[in-house]
Amino acid sequence: MCRLLPNQILLVDWASTTIPRTLVEAGFKVFCASPGGYSLVELVSEEAAGINSTDVFPPKQNENRPENEHEGIIANHVVPLGARVVWLQPSIASGTARRLGLEYGFDLVDGVDIAGAAR
Repeated sequence: MCRLLPNQILLVDWASTTIPRTLVEAGFKVFCASPGGYSLVELVSEEAAGINSTDVFPPKQNENRPENEHEGIIANHVVPLGARVVWLQPSIASGTARRLGLEYGFDLVDGVDIAGAAR
């Protein structure tokens, strides 16, 4: 099983395309989770032909991920990849993630925008 390195970030859900872009520009190696596996985020000078951008990007801004999905995300991504930090974007709080952080030994950050912190 692969493990995340300190400069690597796995995005499971994000509020806008500026988040992965800002993290890559700040020097992080960013992966995104999808039902088919993980993909590496790369910045390119022009959009690839035949790509429908609505298939590439996550739900629109202000669509929240329900807290009942956090346990599955932690079980399927955080624990197997050995992630040491789970970061919940502002306006999302999770008693489930906090409890599992104590159980599995990862830190939980919430209330701080990840792209803003990376800048």
